[in-house]
Amino acid sequence: MELKKIMTLTVNGIMKKHILSFVFVCIVLLNLGCKKSPTEVIDNTQPGRRDYVWTVDTLKIPFTVLYSIWGSTPNDVWAVGPGGGLDQTIWHYDGAKWKTDGISRGISPNVVWGFDKNNVWLGGNEGRIWHNNGEGWLESINYKKNGYRIGFFDVWGDSSNNLFAVGYADSGTVRKGIILHYNGEKWSEANILSVPYQFQRIRRGIKTSNNYYLSGAGHDSYAGLFDFDGYTLHLIYEEPFSPSTWTDVHEVDGYLYAIIGKEIKIGTPQGLSLYFRVDDPNFGGQIFGRSKKDIFIRMLDGIAHYNGSDIEYLYKFNSQTSISGAAIFDKEVFFLALDVPSFSNIIIHGKQKE
Repeated sequence: MELKKIMTLTVNGIMKKHILSFVFVCIVLLNLGCKKSPTEVIDNTQPGRRDYVWTVDTLKIPFTVLYSIWGSTPNDVWAVGPGGGLDQTIWHYDGAKWKTDGISRGISPNVVWGFDKNNVWLGGNEGRIWHNNGEGWLESINYKKNGYRIGFFDVWGDSSNNLFAVGYADSGTVRKGIILHYNGEKWSEANILSVPYQFQRIRRGIKTSNNYYLSGAGHDSYAGLFDFDGYTLHLIYEEPFSPSTWTDVHEVDGYLYAIIGKEIKIGTPQGLSLYFRVDDPNFGGQIFGRSKKDIFIRMLDGIAHYNGSDIEYLYKFNSQTSISGAAIFDKEVFFLALDVPSFSNIIIHGKQKE
């Protein structure tokens, strides 16, 4: 080796301490050359546990289907959905039981989302968005657009002054997507070109991108996926809707996940990259989770789990059941679902074993 040759050369009067210094520098440089790049990400995430004890709460609410669930803690969980009785559309779990306050409000909520127990939002039909700051539900906006009926399917944001509501604007002959933005003080409509889609969900992976992704259902039964930088909307995927082309977007631990058919793609600085596949024909097209190796999978016949290497069922349904959402905490999980034969709203509650 060249280094060995250098070390065996006659020093011609150079003092030993200089030789030792030179050797030390060479060793340091060689060691540095063997180390990983300081920018290389090392994934130390541990696989999620699969040992849960399951219970089921049943809410029989006539003519009401609960669509969305969110919570700040396992003792503060909200579940909402549109229905016949406007006093039965908002439910709360306090750690002991589910209940509604029985107050009739002028909103049929499709979605609930929040940042903490004193900052919770509802989005619904007729352009209505409501807010709860810990002192009860108050209408934040009743958004009007001339000649259009407005509805919101999703409310989500990065912070209390950067919140989005997405859905549809329907004139009776034309239905297109709509995006509202809340800056902490007021709501305003994003100036996007007319898109013949109704937006179903908006998410961002804060660890990998500044852009948002939206999933939608389009004209003539198309499934679509969009990229949105806050100003401009780009269609990045579109196919006729089928089980192999449906789309959805989710955020888990600061990462964006896009579902296209059976593929779960993860957001990277370079774009979307395949993370894993769910080839089971019972895949229900949604995921929820805590980390890359702790992801719950919506199945048509139960709840499955991906731990970074394989997929395993955690819970199986006894009858036809449809999951609509989940609230995931450190040691507890809540899945909101409809038991189809009894037309009952159920909450499947899992707790990790002690």
